[in-house]
Amino acid sequence: MKVQDETKNLWLAVIAGGQGTRLFPLSHNDCPKQFCDLDPDNTFIQATVKRFIALGVKPNHVVVITTNDRQTFLAAEQLTPLGVITPNIYQISPDFGYAGAMVKAAEFISAHDEDAIIINTPSDQYINADAEFTDTMKLAIRSAQADCPTIVGVKVNDLVTFMGCGHALYEPEDVGFCRVVRGFVEKPNKELATQMMRDDNSACNTGINVWTAKCILDATSDWDMDSTPLNTDDLMSLLGELKLAIGSFQWLDCGTLKSLYTISRKTPNHKNATLGKGFVDRGTTCRGSLFYSIEGVNVWATNVHDAAVAVNEINDKIVVAIVALEESQLVRELADNLNQNNPMHDHSIRAHNNLVTETNCSGEILVGFVGVTGYVVTALKRPTGEMDIVVSQSLEKLA
Repeated sequence: MKVQDETKNLWLAVIAGGQGTRLFPLSHNDCPKQFCDLDPDNTFIQATVKRFIALGVKPNHVVVITTNDRQTFLAAEQLTPLGVITPNIYQISPDFGYAGAMVKAAEFISAHDEDAIIINTPSDQYINADAEFTDTMKLAIRSAQADCPTIVGVKVNDLVTFMGCGHALYEPEDVGFCRVVRGFVEKPNKELATQMMRDDNSACNTGINVWTAKCILDATSDWDMDSTPLNTDDLMSLLGELKLAIGSFQWLDCGTLKSLYTISRKTPNHKNATLGKGFVDRGTTCRGSLFYSIEGVNVWATNVHDAAVAVNEINDKIVVAIVALEESQLVRELADNLNQNNPMHDHSIRAHNNLVTETNCSGEILVGFVGVTGYVVTALKRPTGEMDIVVSQSLEKLA
């Protein structure tokens, strides 16, 4: 007796066209956030694809949506070792946005499998793909198979995280393995977020959606996306009744250096985290901080507390950012400054009394400070070509 393959028509659409400027300088125009290191073994997009391959999606059923040649190149470089085929890396105009990208993915997939069930996912999230996540995704897939477009929600118990999310509302008395979506709330203020958490009538919208190719293409058949942009609200209204599969797995829209620190593996005593392929020496005086460097750049840190020290190469310059974790959302201003070709050397945002020491390689580095006080940064180039970045905070500031 032939065993039916339940994953035969299951496809994954990875939306990988964003820039992720809040994660600067890890993320930048030449290497957007989704292609940056999440951990020592994976970039964000690699972790995303592995997560759904483990769920049962065949590697040759993974479609990646990009919006420029650089993204397309990085997607091929990072994902073909996982079995993703280059014909499935599909480049579209950035004008389509996230909602339009999902429709374009459905058009592409439907041309190969008109019975496709499509999981749509952002490419740059952190998810602990445990049994709870797997069970939630199976509920969403089962709902989509019953011709019900379904969004995946997650319960969030932290107020700050709750305020930074969009949410799907449902009636608490709803029954069934998936709830009916009654509306959406985008990033509620503190008062509304607190009330919503107490009412227990919402789930954070992860941006993961599951539906059939036929469902989304029928719903958008009369919409001319080439002349009228399709936003997410438009798309959800066109789809009619939506279902919500709710889980309690660990999820984070890892958009800032602080959130990256939150999910990174930390040392047991001093709670420091280190990413990237570069050498980092934190000594014994750094506490609660994130360090990132690239191969060929060594970071020597002293008295760094509750901050991020991030080093990357951008446009043939070594860019160093010293960022207070609580102010990490302001890093976008550094990215804007660099993109506008303004000198970022010793550029400060809510930062005071910091110093960049002049050396014989000062012309090769750009340094930005965000929300920090009393730091000194010195760059020295070795005869081998390696660079040492020395970062320290004055003891007077710490006293």
